[in-house]
Amino acid sequence: MRENDNKPRTVAIYARVSTEHEQQMYALDNQIDWYNEILEKHPNWVLYEKYIDRGITGTSAKKRPQFMQMISDAKMGKFDLIITREVSRFARNTVDTLQYTRDLKKWDVEVYFVSDNIWTCDPDGELRLTIMATLAQDESRKTSIRVKAGQRTSMEKGVFFQNGSILGYDFDKSTRTMKINEEQAITVKMIFDLYNSGLGVRKIQWELEQAGRKTATGKTRWDASVISRVLKNPFYCGRMTWYKQYVPDFLEQKKINNHGGKEQFTVMGTHEPIVTEEEWDQANARLNSKKAGKDTNRTKKEPLDVWCRKLKCSCGSSFNRVKWHTQKSTGIKQYGYQCYNRLRTGSVETRRKKGLPIDGICETPEIAGWKLEAMALYIFKMLSIDREHIIELAMNSYEKHVNDKASDSNTQLIDSLKKEADKLNKRLDNLIEMRADGEITKDKFIEKKIEYETRLEEISDKLEELKPDENESVDYKVKINLFREVLEKSLDFANAEKIPEYVIDAFVESITVDGNTFKWKFNLLPDSMDFSIEGRKNKFQIKEVDNTPHVDCGNTGSYR
Repeated sequence: MRENDNKPRTVAIYARVSTEHEQQMYALDNQIDWYNEILEKHPNWVLYEKYIDRGITGTSAKKRPQFMQMISDAKMGKFDLIITREVSRFARNTVDTLQYTRDLKKWDVEVYFVSDNIWTCDPDGELRLTIMATLAQDESRKTSIRVKAGQRTSMEKGVFFQNGSILGYDFDKSTRTMKINEEQAITVKMIFDLYNSGLGVRKIQWELEQAGRKTATGKTRWDASVISRVLKNPFYCGRMTWYKQYVPDFLEQKKINNHGGKEQFTVMGTHEPIVTEEEWDQANARLNSKKAGKDTNRTKKEPLDVWCRKLKCSCGSSFNRVKWHTQKSTGIKQYGYQCYNRLRTGSVETRRKKGLPIDGICETPEIAGWKLEAMALYIFKMLSIDREHIIELAMNSYEKHVNDKASDSNTQLIDSLKKEADKLNKRLDNLIEMRADGEITKDKFIEKKIEYETRLEEISDKLEELKPDENESVDYKVKINLFREVLEKSLDFANAEKIPEYVIDAFVESITVDGNTFKWKFNLLPDSMDFSIEGRKNKFQIKEVDNTPHVDCGNTGSYR
């Protein structure tokens, strides 16, 4: 404490407690009393606010909401002194420590690190702070090394300490081992037996649903991707493969997929296998041969076309493109489009034939590509009749669309799941720090780690299922200019035989399919248009659904 430093100050207190366990050990009230004793020695100091981050790691300041609120309040001049216990409580990242204390100094806010006896406005304050911050960061680095070394030792011994949500097993907290769940093990054995007998994953999906077998989360509806993951998981034959993912930076604490940055290795686990190594090897030899065959036959995946980008099903899913056939005379490929949900679960008709429940199953039929092209041609011919009016509508709609953009329900759900995943990753990062500091027992560490990683895998599966459209949105002014350019240049929709993809990309925002009704929503146009199409390729009829503006430009014909 600096002598005679009793000038009037408005004070903020910052504390970071890593865990609830730490709060139990040191009682948060007692910590506040410790700070109160400091305030009592300085009667001219007035407390403004206590900022306390609970259960949060200190490696990154941006992960601490109360810390960031304190910085925001400091910038607004709400206090001129921050009191905190020590540098490691303030931040364990040297860059964060120095950057924030320099910013605070610019705003005439001083930081007092009590245990380290550092005042940031002292002549040697920043030098001493740099030393202590470097030590704190280095301690975090050493902690990370110790934890990883301990993990590596456990991995090499075949000890299980990761996600406990594995079909066929239950985690035994008393022995910290995975025990076979006899009922679920029957399902696992069934999957391997059926696959090794020659069935594909889709047919296995039907077999499991018909038999009433449940997933690890208790669901009766299966997904082919879940079955594939079971077949690929070496855990079922007693093997454990490590470092499929890893954390390259102890400060960021973000996992990345391992594409050769760290050596993977496989060991025999201490758990009881459900299938033999021979059975697992046989299944994966078949899986790998199928993959190799696909790679040989199709060296480069065909890019998604404009309809995959624009089509949305009324059930909320996007569409998958399916090649129907190739015309022998021209070599032109004919495509259809299928709802992803329908693809994953099977059609209503297929499920009825197999005696499976149809509740919640999407009933949207496959869509012939030529139908979409025919509707596009019809719509753009209709728009070309009064192109100047369309331009005027687009320009007048600019402000409305900028201020009234609504995210679809999938986007909102994806954002929510990603935020939840971020929170769980932060908790997981902090859990390792807590264990390394001896703040929680090994049993508690394993229990919470399994809980967090189980939920993270559920979120990952859900995000994969949603498959959001990740195309970058184009600035509305750019859209307007493109809209005008397309209409005013040389395009003559009245005489066009087919609408180019780039025109559809520029004009069409989305096409929502509900049965045989197609809702076309256009960029910068105030109203959507609903159509249906019936008939064959050589003779069809396009109908405008109620409430759609009608323009008679010939809605029957054939399509080449």
